[in-house]
Amino acid sequence: MHEEWAKWIEAPTHHVTPAGSVKRPLISNVCEWVKNSWQRVKSETIVKSFKKCGISNALDGSEMTFYMKKVTHRVKTTMKMILVAVTTIFWVSMMNKLCYGC
Repeated sequence: MHEEWAKWIEAPTHHVTPAGSVKRPLISNVCEWVKNSWQRVKSETIVKSFKKCGISNALDGSEMTFYMKKVTHRVKTTMKMILVAVTTIFWVSMMNKLCYGC
């Protein structure tokens, strides 16, 4: 993506504002950059990334390594802690509104 932007910014064809600043790229330019960037990514890199994240693993857990099991457990634990914190904040704010009219 950065390479695409660098090519665009170095090209003398983009427009400038009256103050001389470069105008932002068009959405069509950015879409083209994203498309070109994705085309350069090897499919094996995408597959490995999904496997590393545990997204494309077999549902029975047969592809899950010890490390991935540990990470999955940590993520679940962290998500539970976040849910408890958000719920607590919600109820405290509701109680403040009820008790103090804030």
